[in-house]
Amino acid sequence: MAQNAVFGINSNLDTQDIINKMVSLEARSMDLVEAKKQIEQQKLASFQELKNRLQTFKSVVTTLNTESRFIVNKSVFSNNSFSDSNKVVDITTTSSATSGTHSLIVNNLATESKLITSGHAETTSSISSGTVTIVIGSSASSTVTIDSTNNTLDGLRLAINNLGLDVKASFLNDGDATNPYRLLISGTQTGGTGAVTMSTNITSGSVTMGFDTTQTAQNASLTLDGVSITKSSNTVTDVITGAALKLQSAGSGTISLSTNTEAITTKVSDFVDEYNDLSLFLGEQLALDSETEQTGVLFGNFAVQNLQQILRSSISSKIKGISGDYTYLSQIGITTQSDGTLILDTDKLSDALVDDIENVSQLFSSNGSVTNSSVAYVGFTSDTEPGTYDIRVTTEGRITRDAFGLDSPGSGASTFVQLSNSGASTFVNASGSGNFWAGSSGDSTGLNFRISSLTDGSYGQITLSIGVAEILNRELENLVDTSLNGPLVTELDTIKETVDDYNETLLDQAERLLEFEETLKARFTNLEIVLGRLNAQKDTFNSALAGIQNIFQKK
Repeated sequence: MAQNAVFGINSNLDTQDIINKMVSLEARSMDLVEAKKQIEQQKLASFQELKNRLQTFKSVVTTLNTESRFIVNKSVFSNNSFSDSNKVVDITTTSSATSGTHSLIVNNLATESKLITSGHAETTSSISSGTVTIVIGSSASSTVTIDSTNNTLDGLRLAINNLGLDVKASFLNDGDATNPYRLLISGTQTGGTGAVTMSTNITSGSVTMGFDTTQTAQNASLTLDGVSITKSSNTVTDVITGAALKLQSAGSGTISLSTNTEAITTKVSDFVDEYNDLSLFLGEQLALDSETEQTGVLFGNFAVQNLQQILRSSISSKIKGISGDYTYLSQIGITTQSDGTLILDTDKLSDALVDDIENVSQLFSSNGSVTNSSVAYVGFTSDTEPGTYDIRVTTEGRITRDAFGLDSPGSGASTFVQLSNSGASTFVNASGSGNFWAGSSGDSTGLNFRISSLTDGSYGQITLSIGVAEILNRELENLVDTSLNGPLVTELDTIKETVDDYNETLLDQAERLLEFEETLKARFTNLEIVLGRLNAQKDTFNSALAGIQNIFQKK
């Protein structure tokens, strides 16, 4: 501010304006850097939004990428009597449930043991020393010794609960005016094997304290399709494949299981909607307006262009390894429009679900199948390629011959479970032990299966098909999972580094610009000082000259 006071005082120049214009001219390079930074920030915002959209789409894809997630079944129970409104059973189903009907009669529910004492005035009422023995079924028992540390009703409750048996002791207040508190013992396991029996050798007051049984433990009794069944629990999971029954009360009726095509259609419709939202966003980011020559923020970016191509290719390509007539999404009503978005024909999808739901499921989800009963498909990893693989067991090493002339592996022999691409002559060893094995290299890496026999020989084939949802799930995982360092992660990191570099450049330029401005101010201040001195000298010279002139004029 002290410098500003002398600006123009001697030169009569608008020095501040000159300095401002020179600084503004010098700052033009910063404006260029700032413009580049803003472009990168726009790209960063677009990539971050793209990542969020991909994560949203991935969550929808995940609901379709396995058969158990894709296929939705529904169940209905109808009472035999229209006048009977009691709820007999709750039913939950999985994708493995088969459509059909089953007759169900619930004769009685599984119950747990309940035993109770007579009433006491308080929960702290005293009881005499003695013992209480509790027996659970025929497998567990324990005895509580009553002494000075626990000789109250509540002390006995705590001692029973601390035994670690399948019983729970609690208080029941029956409202009696004199002795309302009763000790209730409940078994925690239903069924006959969890039955609780108790014997006591204690007194309460002058009366021997005992436990009366108010509910006997029993198994659930039901009849399914004419077959009598008993279960220790009211939750029955192993009588109807893919269905869990939770028995609620005695009664009878019909269980109807069927495919919930509406729920599946909703899942597919959500998939199409999310795909379209993502597709339109990519279109906007990659757009080029031929008339205005304006482009989208991510125009020309290879990673985004590649993503767009992957999405379109995944939707339109033929799905390999499928057993059925449907091998393209277009065959079940999902077609691509001219702008790259999808349209769903729900009627065509519903018809396909009714015609062959397993085939439709394979279009979206992963599926494994085997040709030999000794082999069971378990699963796969993201490293496993779809295809058909031959399985064999072979023993290498020492061979011995027994007394009957039969060869068998001798000491030092090794047994290998091996896989090969179908038709190929080269087999590779799987990793594992016992009956659980997994492909360890090549296309079969991560293919998990069980084999019940390790006798030398061929064990048929195992086929893995991967549908659209799983294909997309793998691609999306590579894009959004930071730990995989995929192309989207790389783009985000690169842009963030570029923005940081621009910020450092702008900071350096701002410091240099400030120094430049201070230098200008100092120079112009010096100019005014010099001009001031020259003006002073001029005034002195003029005064001296005027004095001389006066002298000569007087003469």
